[in-house]
Amino acid sequence: MTKILALCGPPRVRIVEEIPVRHRVVTGFSRFSGISLDERWEYDRGWGKFPAILRFQDGKLKRIEYLRRRSGAR
Repeated sequence: MTKILALCGPPRVRIVEEIPVRHRVVTGFSRFSGISLDERWEYDRGWGKFPAILRFQDGKLKRIEYLRRRSGAR
């Protein structure tokens, strides 16, 4: 994440969510095993380029998406 911040600067929008992680036990039930941090960073890439959304899970970049239109708030 620090490398991306150094290359791209701070995101226009940053959303952080804590998501409970569960795992299945031998009996078939699930048990709480911790918290996963999911982050969504939105970048406005400038005129003529679609905005980009970077999705992180526990500090690792998992996906880059390009929006076909700008989101509502600026």
